[in-house]
Order: sequence, then structure tokens, then C-alpha cells
Amino acid sequence: NILSESFILKYNKISTNCLINYKTNYLSNYLSNYLSINRQSIYAIVSDIETLPSPGSPKVLNIDPEGNKAKIQLTLSSEMTQKAFTQSCDLYNEEVQKKNYKVPGFRKGAKLPPAYLYQIFSEESVKGLCSTLLMKEIQEECDKTGLNLVGRVNITDFNTFNYQPGVSHTIEVEVELWPEITYLNENKYKGLVVTVEQDDFDVEKYEKVKTSIKERYKILSTTEPDYQAQLGDVAIVTMKGYEKTSSGRGAELPAVAKGDNVEVLLETGKFMGGLVEGIVGAKAGDVREIDITFPNKPTGAGAALSGKQAIFEIVVNEVKKRILPEWNEQLAASIRDGMTLEDLENEVRTAVNTDRAKSAEAKRNDALANALLDITSFNKVPESLVDENTKTRFQNMLIDFKEQGSTEDQVKEMMTPANYNRYKEISRPNVEKVVKLGLIFRDIATKESIIVNEDEIKQQLDILTSQAKQKNAGTIDEEAARYEIE
Repeated sequence: NILSESFILKYNKISTNCLINYKTNYLSNYLSNYLSINRQSIYAIVSDIETLPSPGSPKVLNIDPEGNKAKIQLTLSSEMTQKAFTQSCDLYNEEVQKKNYKVPGFRKGAKLPPAYLYQIFSEESVKGLCSTLLMKEIQEECDKTGLNLVGRVNITDFNTFNYQPGVSHTIEVEVELWPEITYLNENKYKGLVVTVEQDDFDVEKYEKVKTSIKERYKILSTTEPDYQAQLGDVAIVTMKGYEKTSSGRGAELPAVAKGDNVEVLLETGKFMGGLVEGIVGAKAGDVREIDITFPNKPTGAGAALSGKQAIFEIVVNEVKKRILPEWNEQLAASIRDGMTLEDLENEVRTAVNTDRAKSAEAKRNDALANALLDITSFNKVPESLVDENTKTRFQNMLIDFKEQGSTEDQVKEMMTPANYNRYKEISRPNVEKVVKLGLIFRDIATKESIIVNEDEIKQQLDILTSQAKQKNAGTIDEEAARYEIE
């Protein structure tokens, strides 16, 4: 047996440098001769201490075949613990600056030593953050076991109390293993046949595209000062929205619900309920206060205001008559030089047919996915992948709400464990389907030696990074993103 660091920390007799990696026989002589510790006590203590893994050599404690899990003990190197602790202290020092804490004896902006950070945030918090900062290194250590891992590592015992920067540190983690995937079909995943119906040519969409083109080339004519707005006209307005309360106006609504010189097409059902009806009959220069109800939209643009009642202050800047052009050669020529009506008709039909083909392809892919799921069984779906997928979806939903005008406080109200658990329960069937398909695709790729081009992966990662910056969503989890892309 090797006398480990846990002995040093537990009995606190002599320094780490004196004891690590000495054999028991030699140590027993050393301890009994120089520290007067009874030899029998030494053997009793040492026999109870397991050999701890050295950095770079993780130890598999046990494997649970039914639960598809394994427990691993690993030791983080002294360089790792020092680097993570330095980063943790830097982050907590940034928090001190943000919250403008004043510490006697230190000028503003000075970095506080760890002992002072312990007093403000607690030693457990400062050292505990190292577990998060070391996740990449922990994952890499687990990969060295040779086990076929899936999903994220779950730290079961970080041993925070004994964490010392610059000293190797032993922790225990739990990992999920690649599930057992069985194909019930004789030919496994090969030769699957599905039948889907292609939609008929969408005449309604065709007419909508034509109307949209005519709207783009509409003519707006000025009206007389005393002209009253009618259905079919366009009102140019400045609008501000307010929450509706029992006493009238409440807080101003987010930017999505206001604007200057907004073109409002006066057609019923085109905007929030009550807005068009409230503007009809108005003249240029009129100011109106209109009660409206936002449409119910659980997701997508406007979801943050879904179903809410509000009061809008509308200033009518101008009322214009709207004249749509005829669908004829003259319209085609105004769109592009040399374009004929037949060319225009063909382009519209091509656009509608392209959407029709995409719809058929999506139906086919969904049918193939369902067929794959029908002939595949799993001994267990990795819960870590379900959690990762759910958290990503939940985070994206909150980002969408913020983009659609929700305030920081409104978003924070949604970020509760209860809301997340409710979302997880509702979305679980769909998330499990996505996770299972991802595992099946990777299994097939392995069996068929299909390798995704690294340039394609990088291209998709760059797109995701760019999108995250546009949404102010911070940096992406490259490892998780890479897994999804592949």
C-alpha cells in the first residue's frame, strides 16, 4: 500500500513532500523512529487507506451495467488545482468590483487575497467554483479510462474541504456509459422503406404570394386633411404601449410594442385585436387611446406578450389610400427589366413548389426517424443527454423571450426550478426522441465508418458562435455543440 494524501490530511502529522509514494514498511520505520507512533497503529491506519490514483491514471471504482453508469476516482494535478483556484479568485475579485464592496486596508480595484474572499463569499464557495472551472480537465481524465462514455460527467464528491491549490486533489465522479442499442429488424437499420403523401399544389399559398408581391408594389396616395381612415387604407402612426391595470395605464411595454411612423394596414385581423378598429375613422393629427389584446402565441415572436391586455397611445401622423396594382404585364415589367407576366407566374409557382418539396422532404425524414425508432430498443436512455438537451432548449426559449421584448426581471421570473421542471416534463417526449435519434445516428456512423468533415463542423460552429453573439447569449458550449452538429 502507498500512504496517500488522505492520510496526511486526516492525521496531519508531517508534510506531503515527506510521505507521498513511500512504501509502508519504510514509512512505519520512519514514523515509529522519529515520531514515536506505535508500529501496530501505523499498519492499522495504512491498511484502511486505498491507493489513490495518480494524475493521468483515473481509477474505475465500479460499473453498474443496468443503470449504464460507472463511478470513477481521479486525481487532478497540482498544476490543474492551482490554475483553477487562481481563476476562481479572479472571478470572485471581479464580483467584489461589480458590487463595489469596500474592504478596509485595500484600495478600490485591488485584488483581495483568498483569505479575504473566504470572509466575503465563504471558503466553500471559492473552492467549490473550481469544480466548474475544472470540468474540461475532469472530462479528459475520465476519457482516459477507455470506457465508452456519453454525456457530461457528474461530480459526486469534489472533496471541497480538502482542496488545496497547487496540490494534487482526488475526487469521485459518476459517468453514464454508451447504452446498449439493439436493432429488432433482421437487416438492422438497412432497407427501411416509408411512404409519405406529397401535398397538392398549394393554391392558397400561390394567391398569398401574388398578394404579397402586389403589396410590395402598392401605390399610397395622399388624402385630404379631414379624410377619415377606412378599412383598406394605410395609417402612418406613432405608437406606445402600456400594461393595462385596474386603474388604467400601467408600466410602458418593451420596445417591441412601440415605434415611430409605423405603417398600419387597416385590415381586420392584421394586428393585435382592437388596434385596427380603434384607428378606423381617425384623421391625420388625431391622438387615440385604444384597448388591445395581444394574440395568444406560446412560442415565437411576441410570445412574451401573449394574451396580455394593454393600452396603446396612437398618434395618427398621416392617412393614405392604398391602391394595389393589377396582376399584369405592367407589374411584371416594373419588378425587373424584361420580365414578362409568364416569367413572373413561373417564379411564383417555383417558389411555392420549392416549399412543397421541402415539406415533403421533412415528412419523409420524420417518417424515417419514426421507422428507425420503431425497430430500435435501448436498455436505458442517458439522463445526462436528456438534461443537456432540455437545458439548451429552455435557455434558447428564454433568449427568444428577451429578444421579443421581455425585460430582465420578466426573464428572471421565468428562471425558476418549478418552471424548468414543468418545461422538462412537457418537452420530455420530444427531447427523448431527439436524444435517441442522435444515439442511433452515431451508432450507424460508427458501424458504417461515416466521418463528418471537420471543415463542415467548423463552419457550423462559426455560425452558432455568430448567432450567440447576435443574441448576447455569451459563448457557446463548443463540446455540446460539436456533438449535436456531428
